[in-house]
Amino acid sequence: MIQVVNLRTLASKAHTRNLKPYLSQLGLVSIREREIQGIKRLVNHFNNIQIELDNFYVGYSMPKVSKEFDLLVLDAQHRVINIELKSQADYDEDKIKKQLLSNKYYLSHITQWVRLFTYNSASDILYTLTERNELQTTDISSTQAFLNADFYNIMCDFNSVNVGDLDNIFQTQLYLVSPFKETSDFLKGKYLLTYQQQEFQKRMLSIKRPGVYVIKLSPSNGKTLMIYDTIQKLRKSNRVLLVYGNKLNATQIRFKRDYGWQILPIRQFVKKIKANKLQIVDYIFIDEAQNLSVKNLNILHNYFEKMLTRVILVSDSKSTLNCHRFLTIR
Repeated sequence: MIQVVNLRTLASKAHTRNLKPYLSQLGLVSIREREIQGIKRLVNHFNNIQIELDNFYVGYSMPKVSKEFDLLVLDAQHRVINIELKSQADYDEDKIKKQLLSNKYYLSHITQWVRLFTYNSASDILYTLTERNELQTTDISSTQAFLNADFYNIMCDFNSVNVGDLDNIFQTQLYLVSPFKETSDFLKGKYLLTYQQQEFQKRMLSIKRPGVYVIKLSPSNGKTLMIYDTIQKLRKSNRVLLVYGNKLNATQIRFKRDYGWQILPIRQFVKKIKANKLQIVDYIFIDEAQNLSVKNLNILHNYFEKMLTRVILVSDSKSTLNCHRFLTIR
């Protein structure tokens, strides 16, 4: 567990012999030199020593979700201020906005009050994400500009506290539900999609034209949860068929028997196509599509070429699935 940090203290130890032992004591062994310099320059703007800049979490990483925040500070009500650090003068603003939107997604699950900022120490520019998700920039190179900035006023009024282990607050287990292992939690909706999963899902749900599409996903990114959640959403107003690349497991059989899911193993699916007995549906998800033979891919291409169905081949990200004839979801 990383310990909270006083940013003034951290900045004061930059370029001193005491820096490494201090960072080691706090568990900040992975912090980079440019981040320390960014913190130091930001702290230098706070001339008012009554603003303590205490109880900051530096480099907090959500376990098993691959999500890291440069700086987080919370108050007793778990309201959150997030500050990201950049050190490249021409850093892409689209990337800044994308990162802050991702941060907002995760932080909004623990509190309704979130303030998001990015500080570029090379340009001395402060970025903030507005309530309308617009990126707003403020040049804080002059003292007066900094004192007039919303960021300064927010920091002045914020009463930070040490909330202990952030893992307990973020409840990262909600992102790790498996439809096969935690079936009850899945069916009750007791889970959260990661920001990356949501982005992939948006792309799938935005498909308007019929056709065969390919999406390559890493199993470590919660592929199964995202696909099954997408099917749950679509089933409310669409006819959806799930095709599995192997034999059905016990949970899939249960979904089919007890909850009305349409699920077929790949062999039965192909047989129905050949016999022209496949029921008309709006969406077809073919999971483990990397296991499809070239022959079956040809059958899919020819059969659905003139159909009004949206077929999504879900493949492993490392697969060599031959998909040049199909549309790719990126």
